[in-house]
Amino acid sequence: DAKLKAIAAAEGHTLVINAQTQGGYTFQKHLRRDETLSAIIYYTYDVAFLQDQSYTPAIYAQNPRNGRIIRKDAQELASRIRCYSPSVRLILEQTWAYESKDFAHFGSYENFDKLLAKGTKQIARSIDADVSPIGEAFRLCRERYPEIDLYQPDRQHQSAYGAYLKACVNYQMLYHTPFTAVENCGLDADKCTRLRRLAESLNTRH
Repeated sequence: DAKLKAIAAAEGHTLVINAQTQGGYTFQKHLRRDETLSAIIYYTYDVAFLQDQSYTPAIYAQNPRNGRIIRKDAQELASRIRCYSPSVRLILEQTWAYESKDFAHFGSYENFDKLLAKGTKQIARSIDADVSPIGEAFRLCRERYPEIDLYQPDRQHQSAYGAYLKACVNYQMLYHTPFTAVENCGLDADKCTRLRRLAESLNTRH
């Protein structure tokens, strides 16, 4: 993630990142993807950020019994990573609610956010992972700073500001320290300051 690396570098940290990001991929699809499996086998990781398909945790929260395959896939992926990186710290990203397709058929931001938070927490517990509260950060930003648009025109995927907020939250998950440098990644300075402060507040709460 270029923004996470840039923010970390400004704070004096060097990150080496191997990203396996395929749009719309579930953990099950990653378990069948040669590139993902090779990345697990041939590299050793200190930290692994995991993100399931955007609404999968919400589906799981609705009915864990019917969603047991979701938990099983998460556990298998976590097990494979730990097999090759035994000391790895796993962090499961809480995805963000969005408007597209009637809030992914969950009806509202409120319901979508609630299910994502619940499902992510349950899945994280099953694989002994921490939760990066990205979805919570998006929710708070929508409430506090509606003038900062976190979404692309499709009202689903993250905008440059959404990506910046995600990077700030993940930075806090890695280092748990206040930001001391100013790295705006080419975006509006005032908006980025507010997003950094929001990420710091979540670090305090979590």
